[in-house]
Amino acid sequence: MLYRVMRMRLKAKGHNASPRTALDLLERIQRHTTNIGERTLNGLSTITPEQLELFDTLDLPKPA
Repeated sequence: MLYRVMRMRLKAKGHNASPRTALDLLERIQRHTTNIGERTLNGLSTITPEQLELFDTLDLPKPA
């Protein structure tokens, strides 16, 4: 079902990526949490323009 919805959204906006390719690109985004003493630091890997385009194409919120 997920692939079907992704395929429809990608095709509707003229994007040429397949659902598998889109998922491969999006799974590279990582969230990091590090504890240093009592401090907790959170971070997110750098999101590429291609990944941002996929979020827009798929009508998904961008990670913050």
